[in-house]
Amino acid sequence: MARSADDYKQLSIKEFTEAARIYESDHAGIYEMCKDDYPQMLAELELEPFEDVLDVGCGTGAVLELLHERYPHKQLTGLDLTPKMIEVACAKQLDNINFIVGDAENLPFESQGFDAVLCSNSFHHYPHPDRFFAEAARVLRPGGRLILRDYTSNDVVVWLMNNLELPLAHLFGHGDVRICKMSEFRDLAETAGLKLLKLEAQKGFRAHLVARKR
Repeated sequence: MARSADDYKQLSIKEFTEAARIYESDHAGIYEMCKDDYPQMLAELELEPFEDVLDVGCGTGAVLELLHERYPHKQLTGLDLTPKMIEVACAKQLDNINFIVGDAENLPFESQGFDAVLCSNSFHHYPHPDRFFAEAARVLRPGGRLILRDYTSNDVVVWLMNNLELPLAHLFGHGDVRICKMSEFRDLAETAGLKLLKLEAQKGFRAHLVARKR
């Protein structure tokens, strides 16, 4: 039986409620690879001036914590669907970081409030990726950037991921929805009215996307 969008979201909440206690430890298991994306994410962000940053799918706030160490006076916001992840992030008591439980497909923010939207390793959990791109475009200021890193590969490997790997992951309680092809990332950005600045397939089955609000 096909899963609904809410089914996937509930799976993700259940998965990451369990993961929250080990997410930043040395025993993070499959989540250990997420740490590899942090340097590229921050390096991309720092190429242009910024003040207000939103991290969607922030987890326990690891990326924003690194950003806070470098820029303690910037206004940083983290959003995650899983309350336990936000609980762990809030326990760090980091000044100038606002952590919120919320849905990436329906961001609880006013339009044009952020200079940058970050999204790392959570995009493949979104049942409606087009809604996320539209919401990211909405909350960005003109000239602001969406910086996204997630899984991808060539079309054949992506097909194998979606048709073999993800069904197996679902059996183990993971809320992964779908891996996007490079062409799909391009279409999503353009449909949302964003100007694509970078779209690269990098090692480790990673997509690196940067798009600007016109």
